[in-house]
Amino acid sequence: MFDSQATAPRWGPNRTILIAGLAAAIIEMLVVLPVQAALGVPPLLVFQSIASGWQGDAAYDGGVPSALFGLALHLFISVVAAGIFVHASRLWPILVARYLSAGLIYGTAVYAVMNYLVLPLSAFSFKPAHALSLTATNFAVHLFFFGLPISLVTRFAARRAPR
Repeated sequence: MFDSQATAPRWGPNRTILIAGLAAAIIEMLVVLPVQAALGVPPLLVFQSIASGWQGDAAYDGGVPSALFGLALHLFISVVAAGIFVHASRLWPILVARYLSAGLIYGTAVYAVMNYLVLPLSAFSFKPAHALSLTATNFAVHLFFFGLPISLVTRFAARRAPR
């Protein structure tokens, strides 16, 4: 006998997108904030830097409101990135079947888009250091703490519910 619950995904796509985006945003910041603190950059400045992509240098004079705007932008970007992956996984089920490699490849793609498209087109005026160790850290964060969580949540949501 056919059991409709056995073939239904755990969550719908919208819930998957929201959870995957929030997971990636939070996990990424759990790594980024301590690294930045070790470099002498407080969390307020990290989130103001994100806001500066939209507000330019005015973000650094905006205090907590600019930092909160930066946090909102970070969450928004993460949810949009998750939405792209979740929808792509519905078109190409291989992204769910090969979730580990798909997550790492997606993290690479997000890194490239953010660093070579979004940042150059934004109002972000700060020039990040190009030290190999910082570039490698930034790249690794995107792979393991952004792309991979999105892929893992998508895989979890796509797995069939137990009978």
